[in-house]
Formats: sequence, structure tokens, C-alpha cells
Amino acid sequence: MAAMCEYELVAIVSPDASDEVVAGKIDGVSQLIIGRQGEVDETQRWGKKRLDYPIKKYIEGNFTLLRFKIEPAYIRELRAVLETDVDVLRYLVVKRSK
Repeated sequence: MAAMCEYELVAIVSPDASDEVVAGKIDGVSQLIIGRQGEVDETQRWGKKRLDYPIKKYIEGNFTLLRFKIEPAYIRELRAVLETDVDVLRYLVVKRSK
């Protein structure tokens, strides 16, 4: 088993998505992490914020921050899930430095 690394994910979900839908998506990502023996340390819902530039014709989005630990091998799978979700306008996964 490889060592777990700490990551941060910021996801921007479509402003058309209801709070329940956004919560469900974040929950889904959390479940994927936990299902791969990872752990979610923190979830912050930042709510709707104006975007600096339009993304897919939207000028605002629902921002969420997720801090978690997982084996690096599973990051590709996590990215694939976010890529294929039509409501996720943009996301960024970064490895946290100690």
C-alpha cells in the first residue's frame, strides 16, 4: 500500500444546481475518497460567488473546498469523475505540502 498524500480540491458547480444537488455531488466525491481507504478532513461550502470570467456561459458558480488524504493512484479516478460531471464547471486538485 502506497503512502497517503494530502490534497485539496476546489470545485465550482453550476449556479443552476440546487443546494441539494451540490451537497450530493460533494457527498459523492467524499464517498469515493472514503471508499478508496482515504479520509476527508474538511469540507467548506463557500456558496455562490461571481467568477472572474465566464465559464460555459456562467458568470457565477457554487464553490466548495475539500481537504482529504488518499493514495496518489486514486487521483486519476477522482479527476475522471469530476471531468464527466456536466454540473462541474471547473475543479482543481492540488497536493498539499507539509
